[in-house]
Amino acid sequence: MQKIRDYSSKFAPIELHTMANFEFDLLIVGAGPAGCTLALNMAGKGIRIGIIEKDPSPRHKICGDALSGKVLNVMKRIPGNVYEDFLQQVEKIPSRGIRFVAPNHNEIDVPFLLHPDADSPPPGYVCKRNDFDRFLFEKLMNYQNIHVFEGERVDRVFHHADHVVAVTQNHEFRGKVIAGADGVNSTVRKFLQPGREPKEHFCVGIRGYFENVAGLHPENYIELAFLKSLLPGYFWIFPSTGGLVNAGFGMMQNRVSKERINLTQKLDELINTDPFLAPRFKHARLAGKPEAHRLPLGTHYLKRSGDRFILLGDAAFLVDPFSGEGIGNAMASGEISASILEQNFSNNDFSAEALLTYDARINKRFKQEFKTMSVMQRLAGSAKLFNMVVNKARKNNDVRELLSSMFTSQDVMKKLTSPDFYLKLLFK
Repeated sequence: MQKIRDYSSKFAPIELHTMANFEFDLLIVGAGPAGCTLALNMAGKGIRIGIIEKDPSPRHKICGDALSGKVLNVMKRIPGNVYEDFLQQVEKIPSRGIRFVAPNHNEIDVPFLLHPDADSPPPGYVCKRNDFDRFLFEKLMNYQNIHVFEGERVDRVFHHADHVVAVTQNHEFRGKVIAGADGVNSTVRKFLQPGREPKEHFCVGIRGYFENVAGLHPENYIELAFLKSLLPGYFWIFPSTGGLVNAGFGMMQNRVSKERINLTQKLDELINTDPFLAPRFKHARLAGKPEAHRLPLGTHYLKRSGDRFILLGDAAFLVDPFSGEGIGNAMASGEISASILEQNFSNNDFSAEALLTYDARINKRFKQEFKTMSVMQRLAGSAKLFNMVVNKARKNNDVRELLSSMFTSQDVMKKLTSPDFYLKLLFK
């Protein structure tokens, strides 16, 4: 029998035996940021929650490690002082802005906040993903009605008349409703919302941790270098904890497949031969080995709910198509799903029709944003256009302030997608 790390001994007792049936009100597949956010928001609602996680803790996740204001804002609203504990307990470094590098290698530093309060916490952080996930995961242990099962990979999911079943190698887990927070290769999505997943809606990223990278910003600005060979993708350099730098690049999967690009070889080529990167990495040393991961972009429309199920985070294709951010959007989907499911449990209605409210709320929150960011992604594919914007911003304070405001205003971001903006920019 496969050993299960079950924390129910700390909570209400659950009998464990071979091919046992575990019954819960809410099943969550995946204990990443999306699944944990949902569970922590539902913890005080008087329901039994079962979380099935395929990896043992601490789970390993390939990521850029940047935590945006979106992440911090969702944490502030999670019950139980989660945000305050994060500030005090988790190793991280503050980040107060972003450095854009144009294809012609001109740079522009853009603060996240135009007029920051010197006493307020930073608007963003860089934190190793393993540390962040472990922090959220350990918060689950504070609740008697949350039961976590590690090392249990869900193989299939199916419906019965009044419940849904998730089957692992040794066990069946039953719930009134199931949340698929199980990532880009979601088993919940595969069985309950099957469909074609075109390569044009995936990005592929590869990253490594490096020591001794030169030229980092004194205030730990994260860097996005839109190198001509990667457009519309980019190379990132994120100062991280322990003196390390998280560095890597993202490219569209259809291009990687078409050109048969070896990501590891491409990373090595860039840091050793690119005129912008090579001097920065001349004395750098790779700590560990580079790792790659697929990112499901928000440009792909799919139903994110159905009869007794919802999809969250990467399983729901919620990665920003321009920046590649996924953590903040995943946590937002966990928060939204909790508010919807609370009403579903009150009405004892988990039908496809009842759960359509979740799709509506997700679309309201993300549809326009993803549409705007998709346009930004296409615009980023033009080296001449990107060079012009950065050149103008370096010379014009109004343009710099506009770029800074795009991080806090969707209206400003929409301006950047308008052809009129670039025509006017020519005369600034």
